Amino acid sequence: MISKVLLSILTICTATAFSQESKQDKADKKPTVYLVGSIHNMHFNPNNHYSINDLLAQISALKPDVVCGEITPESFNQPIEGYFPPEAACLAEMASELKYRFVPVDWRLDYATQSIADKEYPSSVKEKSDPLLNKVQLILKEPSPSLYDKIHSKETLSILDSLYENIIGVNALAEIACGSWHERNRRAVENGLKAAPNAQTIVFVFGVDHLPQLQRQLKAAGIDAQVAPRMFTPSLNPKLPKSVLERWKRNRDNLISIRDKKMEISYDNYLKVIDSRRIENLEEAIQKSL
Repeated sequence: MISKVLLSILTICTATAFSQESKQDKADKKPTVYLVGSIHNMHFNPNNHYSINDLLAQISALKPDVVCGEITPESFNQPIEGYFPPEAACLAEMASELKYRFVPVDWRLDYATQSIADKEYPSSVKEKSDPLLNKVQLILKEPSPSLYDKIHSKETLSILDSLYENIIGVNALAEIACGSWHERNRRAVENGLKAAPNAQTIVFVFGVDHLPQLQRQLKAAGIDAQVAPRMFTPSLNPKLPKSVLERWKRNRDNLISIRDKKMEISYDNYLKVIDSRRIENLEEAIQKSL
């Protein structure tokens, strides 16, 4: 009798311990994270062989649960959404069709602070930056099946990493003029991981110059993010679904209303809109995707 009781207790304890270990293993399991660099309106130049449809094909091939995009959470599905890169709104619109959840994770510094710093941008930083930027331009001119290959190459990403880590990032004024670059990318990672605690595969899609810093910030969070190799064959089809075009048109019209002061918006956002080319960018995106 005693032996049966002991066996029952041992079985219960073992099951409880196993359950606790399983929960802990699940909590400790890190997601697989891929980084994909976008090129904003350069996607609409057919000579780059990296269209919006190519970007969508790349993401689809990675089979993500969650896609983290370059829109701030407070701007998502709001009148100011069009201020952000057109591919971000496209990724949001295509989420249900491509079976992932889109999460807006960007963060932006206020206009006044950044513009003051930009006016005082140190000439010494520019002098050091220019040779690296020229190197990137030379790489982009090299023949390749797709611009994707060139912007995701180790050489390009190493140059961009050095630019922000060793030149811009070590100068406080230049760092602010670049929108508090390190803080922006830190918050993007924080927002993404917080919004996708149970995701198995996450893809961050940001302008390519963000990739090295996003990788650093993810590393600090214990995640070895992978720069995704190209998984698409460049397409010559520029056409996008009607729903995407309608969203871009709505965003364009909202920005026009903001510019013309026909819509109430914060003064900070108003300044950002009138100091940008986002309306023209959206018009180009629409016209070249019909």
